[in-house]
Amino acid sequence: MPTDKRPDELARAIITAEYSYVAQTAFQANEDRARAWQYFFVTFATLIAALLSTQIEGIDRRQLYLTFVIIFALLAGLGLITILQLVRLRQAWLESVRAMNKIKDRLIADDSELATYFRWTAATVPPAFKLRSFGFLQAVSVALLSGLAVGAAIAFVALAGGQAAVPWAISLLIGGASAAGILWLGYVRPLQRMKA
Repeated sequence: MPTDKRPDELARAIITAEYSYVAQTAFQANEDRARAWQYFFVTFATLIAALLSTQIEGIDRRQLYLTFVIIFALLAGLGLITILQLVRLRQAWLESVRAMNKIKDRLIADDSELATYFRWTAATVPPAFKLRSFGFLQAVSVALLSGLAVGAAIAFVALAGGQAAVPWAISLLIGGASAAGILWLGYVRPLQRMKA
């Protein structure tokens, strides 16, 4: 198919289109990360509100406790899935930024004056895992609520088993360990292992 553009103009048009596409994918990854986080919190809050408004008169307590075990286990599972989504979206954003920087590196190689226009280059891209990033704080909040759900499930397992009082120490210990495990294995470790 014939074209009126010279090869250099065609190459620049393709590079411009590619850069625009990659910039859009980076933006979309950030948007999706915010949506995943919000979805988890809305779902968590809705289920907790539903539990608090449940009428429990005349209901078999053991059956009720087992229902709560299932609900809190599902909430913990949803938290883990959300953490996995957050880490994957962080990885997708980083890949988009790296692709943009590859294009910028080539443009700078062709015209060194362009270097002053770019804040991020391949050498200055943020690391995959940043302790004080907003994404990490999102992951921490999801992991804490997931750990809380695990602890609640453990408490209701004990109550369903016939214990008269909630085993707070065990529930908190297992909930805290679950939160730390979800955060470490689901978010921190995959990002720390990501190649630069």
